[in-house]
Amino acid sequence: MPEEQNEPRKRRRRPVAQSPAAPEPAAPQTPAEAPKAAPSRRETQRRETPKSEAPKPLRVTADTAEPDWVVPSAGIKGAAERRVGTKPVEKAAPAKAEKAAVRKTAEKKTVKAPKSPRAGRSITLTEAKKAPPVRKKKKKRQTRKSGAPLRRILLGIAGAAALIAVLVVAVRGGTQLLDIKRTLDSGENVFYGNLYMNGIPLQGMTLDQAAELVTQQVQNQIGAFSITLHTQDGRSWSITADDLRMQFNTADQLDQLWSIGHTGTSRERYEQAKALEEEPVSRYTTLTYDLSSVNQILTQIKKEIDVPAVNAQRIDDPEAWPPFAYTDDVPGQTLDITGLNEHITEMVETLTSGTVELTPTPVAAKVTRSELEGQIVKLSSYETAVGATSHEGRFTNIRIGTEKFNHLVIRSGEQVSFNKVTGKRTEANGFVEAPEIAYGEYVMGIGGGICQVSSTLYNAVVNAGLEVVKRTQHSLASNYVPKGQDATVSDDRLDFVFKNSTSAPIYIETQYYKKKNYWYSQFTLYGRPDPNGYSYHLESQIREEIPLPEPTYRPDRSMNYVVYTDQTYQISKGEVGYIVDVYLVTTNASGLEVSRELAYTDTYKAVAPQYYVGVMERETN
Repeated sequence: MPEEQNEPRKRRRRPVAQSPAAPEPAAPQTPAEAPKAAPSRRETQRRETPKSEAPKPLRVTADTAEPDWVVPSAGIKGAAERRVGTKPVEKAAPAKAEKAAVRKTAEKKTVKAPKSPRAGRSITLTEAKKAPPVRKKKKKRQTRKSGAPLRRILLGIAGAAALIAVLVVAVRGGTQLLDIKRTLDSGENVFYGNLYMNGIPLQGMTLDQAAELVTQQVQNQIGAFSITLHTQDGRSWSITADDLRMQFNTADQLDQLWSIGHTGTSRERYEQAKALEEEPVSRYTTLTYDLSSVNQILTQIKKEIDVPAVNAQRIDDPEAWPPFAYTDDVPGQTLDITGLNEHITEMVETLTSGTVELTPTPVAAKVTRSELEGQIVKLSSYETAVGATSHEGRFTNIRIGTEKFNHLVIRSGEQVSFNKVTGKRTEANGFVEAPEIAYGEYVMGIGGGICQVSSTLYNAVVNAGLEVVKRTQHSLASNYVPKGQDATVSDDRLDFVFKNSTSAPIYIETQYYKKKNYWYSQFTLYGRPDPNGYSYHLESQIREEIPLPEPTYRPDRSMNYVVYTDQTYQISKGEVGYIVDVYLVTTNASGLEVSRELAYTDTYKAVAPQYYVGVMERETN
C-alpha cells in the first residue's frame, strides 16, 4: 500500500509531560515486496519450530509488517481511525498449484553437472537437459530414475513444513498485534489501570475527571484538617490549614501519571501500559505550607505552660532551733517544642488530623529543702542522769548551768569558755549551796553540781568533732560519766574551753527534763555535717586500779558523832584510784570503725577512808 495512505487523522489533546521511561527504537515499516520463492530444504529445516517449544511472541521486524492502524507518533486515537483503501488480501493458491510451484522450484534447484571440460560449474536442471548426453552405466541411470519420485515427495514435505511454519509465525504475530491494539484502546483518552493519585484509582477516568475528583478530595482533607494540642489540666490549642496557609497542586503529579501510556510511539506506549500490570504507580498531591506560624503558636503555648522551679529557702525563726524555718522547693515544668515541632510537621505533611498530648518535662529546683536542711544537721547529743533523789541545791545548780547554754550560737573559729557562759557561781547568779568535790573530798559549796553540766557539754563537744582547747579531770572519778570523760570547773582557776573548728556556725540546744522520776541534763549540737561523714566518741579503758590507802582518823572534838576514844564513826568510805586510757574513736556513716587514737591518760588518786574518833577516855573501876 502506498505510504501516503498511512497518515492518521489529527486530534486535539491536553499537553502532558513526557514519560520518564526510556523509549525503545520504533519497529521499521515493511515495504511492499514481491512474493518470495519457496525456501530451500536447508532453510526450511532451520526455520522449522519443534512441536514441544512454546510459541514466542512476534516481534515486528523487516520481515513482519505492522498493521496499517499502528502509527509511530503520539497522536494515535485507536481503532476508530484505521486506514482505509487497503488492498484485499490475496487468497492462497489451490493445493495443486502450490504443488506445481514446489515442483517447479525443485526443478530449478542447482545440481552439479557430470564431469566435462567445464567441471565444477553449477547448472540448472534445464541447462542439464540441453547439455550433450553423457554416457553412464545403466545401473547408475536406473538408480537416478527410481529415486526421482522419492526426492519429489521429500521436497513436497519440506515445502509444506515451511508453509506451516510461516502460518504459525503469522498467527503469533497477529495475536500480539491484537493485544497491542486492545491495550492501547483501553487507554484511549483515559488513564490506564494501576495508576493511583492520593490512593484514588484513576483507571478509566479522563484527565479532567481525575483532576476534579482529586481536587475535591484534597479540598475536603484540607478543610477538615486540624491538630489539637491538649494538656492534662484541660487547656487546648488548635492548628488549622488556615494557620499554616496551606495550598495544594495536583496538576504536576496528574500530568506525570497521564504521560504513562500516552507518550511515545505505539510500541513505547504499549510497553509502558504493560509495565503497569506488573508494578502500579502512585503519586501524591504536592502541598505547600508555612511552618513559621506553627513555631509562633508553639512558642506562645510554651510561655503559658512553662513554670519555673521555686528554690527552697531558709528563713529566720526565733521560735525554732536551730533558729530557722524552711520553705518547700516547688518543681517547675518546661515544654520541649523541638520534638513537638517535628511531630506536628510529620502530621502536616501527611494531612493527618488528631490530638497531640502536651506532656511537659518536670524541672527540679536548684535548691531543695532537703539540701538546706542537710546543711545544718544534728552533730551530737549527750545527756547525763542527775538522779531521782539528791541534794535539792544540786538539782537547782545543774538546771541553771544547763539553761545557760540553751540556743547559744558559736561562729566558725570562735572559742567558748564554760565559766564565761555560766558566770560566777554566786547566789546573785541564782546558784545555791550543794555538795561538791574540792581537793579530793566532798565539801559544801555554792554551785555544787555544776561540774556535771561541764562534763555533759564536754562529751557533746567531742562527739561533734569540735576541738577541745582546755579540759581538766576531777581529782576523784565521777559516777555520772565514764572514767576519763569528765571535765571539772571552778570559778577561780579551772575552766573548760572548746573551739568551733568547722566552717559553719554551731547551734547548741539544751534541755533539763524529767523522765521516769529521773532528771536529766542534755546537750544537742547542730552544724554542718562532717565532710567525710564521720562520727566521733570517747572510749575509756582502765589500765590500773589503785587500792585504798590505810584509813585516817579525825578526833570528833565537838562530840557530834562519837565521845569516847574507843568509839569511831566513818566519815567516808574512801575512793579507789584509777589510771585510765581514753581513746578517740572515729566511725564512718556505716558505723564501721575508721580509727582509734589514744587521746590522753587520766589518773584518779585513791582516797583513804575517814573516821571520827572520840576524845574522852572511859573511866575504869
